[in-house]
Amino acid sequence: MNIIPIPSFIKTIIDIHEQSPDRNFCFVIGSGASKKSGIPIGEVLANVWFKEIKRKNPEGFENWLIECKINTKDIPSNYGAIFSKRFEIDKQLGYGFLIDIMKNAKPSVGHIFLAQILGKILETCVITTNFDSLIETAIYQYTDKTPLICGHESLSGYAKPSDIHPLIIKIHHDVLLSPKNSSKEIKKLAHVWEEPLNKIFTNYIPIVIGYGGNDGSLMGYFKKMKNPSNFFWCILKNRKPSKRVIKLVETKEGHFIEINSFDEIMIEMFKAFYKVETLKIEDITKIAKGRVKKFKKDIEVLKKQSEETEYIESKKEMSAFEYAVESENEPDYEKRKAIYLKALKKYPKSAWLWNDFTYFLHFVTKDYEHLEEYYLKALSIEPEDAINNGNYAIFLNYIKKDKVEAEKHYRKALSIEPEDAYINGIYATFLHFTKRDYVEVKKQYLKALSIEPENANKNGNYANFLTGIKKDKVEAEKYYRKALIIKPEHQNINGNFASFLLINERKKEATNYLEKAFKLNNNEDNGLLIELWFYKYAHYFETEMESEK
Repeated sequence: MNIIPIPSFIKTIIDIHEQSPDRNFCFVIGSGASKKSGIPIGEVLANVWFKEIKRKNPEGFENWLIECKINTKDIPSNYGAIFSKRFEIDKQLGYGFLIDIMKNAKPSVGHIFLAQILGKILETCVITTNFDSLIETAIYQYTDKTPLICGHESLSGYAKPSDIHPLIIKIHHDVLLSPKNSSKEIKKLAHVWEEPLNKIFTNYIPIVIGYGGNDGSLMGYFKKMKNPSNFFWCILKNRKPSKRVIKLVETKEGHFIEINSFDEIMIEMFKAFYKVETLKIEDITKIAKGRVKKFKKDIEVLKKQSEETEYIESKKEMSAFEYAVESENEPDYEKRKAIYLKALKKYPKSAWLWNDFTYFLHFVTKDYEHLEEYYLKALSIEPEDAINNGNYAIFLNYIKKDKVEAEKHYRKALSIEPEDAYINGIYATFLHFTKRDYVEVKKQYLKALSIEPENANKNGNYANFLTGIKKDKVEAEKYYRKALIIKPEHQNINGNFASFLLINERKKEATNYLEKAFKLNNNEDNGLLIELWFYKYAHYFETEMESEK
């Protein structure tokens, strides 16, 4: 057996993650991962049911052993046959038993750390033989991601890793979708799973945890699949894997890792990926607090809208909400502005309506003539609105060029919503271009990214900062590439990355990104177009005349 120590395993997966962006990881999770959550592993259930069968039907017991070729020295490998016999009179009782033992199960520490990895490492995925909902529950509760759960082979066509939704494939079904348990059901993998699994394992490295290889379906697939670029199988210390597992790992030129528990190895992997000792409690609780805060805010908005929708039936006056809907559906910007002004004349104390109006003028139509007056009106009604303070700060900074007042409102917005990704991001950009305290600037960028790591603009802006101020080429490229993975069609990021590559004398690579930026810009008359032609003028001498023009 090729056993490697945990530190070597951790270093290897981190090296792969950092140096081989085309290779990713697929966690293969078995029932051993659910043990700490109070769900008996398949081995335990098989032994319990086996004893019940023997006790309830001693006369036919020996015949059944012979007929089903039960190896009494390896009970777990006969799980399917044992389940079929135990619930042969009423299979639904078996499903009911499984639902009952899983209904009160809660994600363990290992599931929570796995959820963090799935939520932040792009396109990682899980394949599991388990029926429980522990992994997706951990993702829902402890991250801001929504998983894609393929809990039945009818969903196999959707089983594609995504950088938006962590993928969970349940090859034996979800517990609520007629889970596969009988020997016939788990003898062979449903053929519709083969194509998506083949695509996954072309670039994904299996990391097997808590799986004993006692079914014929997934184990059968592993035996005949093309060798992945690596193969890791975690085994409990002092527990030797079965001969079939040893043979499989050797055939696939893989490695065993001895672990104490599922929880332990997930914590070690999390620490390695994020280079921190542990997940901070506040990092978990802020998600829940944010949801509660949003709920409270939504309730307040609904209350205000409810108050504003009270009108005299005979006059049939429109509510503020109806005006807002009408304006959103009006394609003509001047007419839309007129609708907003009419609504605000009737409902002058509606803060959310003022906020919608200022956003429309500022960022949609760029109509700055009376914008400051409107911002001040909105903030007089709701001075503690973080987003409107932040947007007013942007107006003061870029339009009025009043850096002093702008910073006051940036800071006020942060004091109201210190964990808001948008506000941290715009303040970081402000500091980047107005302050010399680059330690503080970096801190603000990293805070914004810690709150919203999958935001393309924030990754791109931080890359610009690393390029222009910190002169850190390695880190800058990492964040440019991450931004483009998140949003490959972002014209500004493509243009900025092209500039970065040209500065670093990588013209051949830069050309693709430059041309893509031109294509995405579609000759729109803006600042980016000027930049792109300047890059052509400075680096592509064959286009000098056209570029100069």
